[in-house]
Amino acid sequence: MRYSAKHKAETRQKLIEKAGALAKKDGFATTGVDGLMSTVGLTGGAFYSHFSSKNELLLEIIRQELKKSQDLLETNLSNHNIEPFLNLYLSQLHLNFPALGCALPSLTTEVGRADAEVKQAFSEGLARIHQILNTQLSNPQMAWATIAMTVGAVNLARALPAGERQQALLTACQNMILAMAKN
Repeated sequence: MRYSAKHKAETRQKLIEKAGALAKKDGFATTGVDGLMSTVGLTGGAFYSHFSSKNELLLEIIRQELKKSQDLLETNLSNHNIEPFLNLYLSQLHLNFPALGCALPSLTTEVGRADAEVKQAFSEGLARIHQILNTQLSNPQMAWATIAMTVGAVNLARALPAGERQQALLTACQNMILAMAKN
């Protein structure tokens, strides 16, 4: 049975979204084509009617996930105040539900092993995130430091057992970023 072009496009978009969530939760490289396709109720054989390779899917995931992060960042920044963004980003919610959160903590390592095209898309998305933060902070170095500290804090906190040490890490990073932003 043949599907319409609209149905195929909708399925492709659904696959990018669901595979992106799965990749943020479980990793992209470790998830096979069958696992990715099962997120939209299809078999692995249908994959190649949507993408020429798994790398092409990763490229689309990176583009769309970083766009989501950019939109979320813009929504949670206002009047040169980054505290609402930090409260959301450095939260237990973000730690506990990586599928719903920013792609940077989850997929940066995957991108480091990817091809030049994926790295370029990542670089462009990250540059836009930096631009958004720099607009709020009026300090390009502080914008880069904020990205590195928040992403690093989430990665490290996810590697710790839930509890006081995990929360202390998040709180320390948030306090340091806020202190640097005041200077």
